[in-house]
Amino acid sequence: MGTIARVKTPQFRTQLLRKLRNLFPDCDPEFQETDRGVAFRLRDRAGRYRSNSVRLYRFHQGILASTHLKRAVRDAGSPPDGLPRGL
Repeated sequence: MGTIARVKTPQFRTQLLRKLRNLFPDCDPEFQETDRGVAFRLRDRAGRYRSNSVRLYRFHQGILASTHLKRAVRDAGSPPDGLPRGL
């Protein structure tokens, strides 16, 4: 596997998008503007938010690992409509 791009690059965002769609197939990530890093929320097909804003600031080994991304979504807190299936 190749190297992972830094957090602010379009290549990292593409890798993150693919990983999130594999982990949460019922939700689409909605990216948000931030000063540093990347922020996103998961939205289901009915338009309900299924996560609070999740922020990734710094590159580190395993940032795109399934366990890390699931923990980041869970640690961001539960929105009123609940977390996505699988958490």
